[in-house]
Amino acid sequence: PDKVRECRKLRVACWAGLDHESRPVVFERLGQFFSSGNANKVEMDDWIVHYLYFLETHFKKMRESSKKMDGKVVCRIVYFADFQGVVSSILSRNIWKVVPLLKTLVSAVEQHYPELVDHIVLFNVPRIASAAFNVVKAFLHPTTSQKIELFAGVPLERMRELVPASVIPIEYGGTNSEIDYPQTETAK
Repeated sequence: PDKVRECRKLRVACWAGLDHESRPVVFERLGQFFSSGNANKVEMDDWIVHYLYFLETHFKKMRESSKKMDGKVVCRIVYFADFQGVVSSILSRNIWKVVPLLKTLVSAVEQHYPELVDHIVLFNVPRIASAAFNVVKAFLHPTTSQKIELFAGVPLERMRELVPASVIPIEYGGTNSEIDYPQTETAK
């Protein structure tokens, strides 16, 4: 649908490959999204529909991975989010416009798709963003919040523990040169 394609252009997320256990891996430039002002460019319902399509892609990739693993069930993903740019979103107050969207999406995922994510690695997280993270953490289920790891820089060693270097984008010290971030538009 057109709205799903529009939302995809406003987000900065992509599939990077599979982890060591054949779970699909997502990299997202979340700080860039927060600072862009794009969260308010489309209606909340459109974001929800887009996110449902994104989740369905999770399931498709997990099924494909299960087939490659001779039927071993793959039922989780690994998620990495780059927070570079989040300070400008805090200073411009754009981050507070994103909080309702995050709260709605996280609530829907926890309610309808529990335990979908195995690891959540947030990196390039500045100290000032820790306060904003505490706002988000307040509406997370305790099981989910225990999966989240925060790093001030790029945790290449931790990334390599979770995924092969061939999955990690070059910009973060891996060898994945084929990463396909969408050509993101910024709200005007």
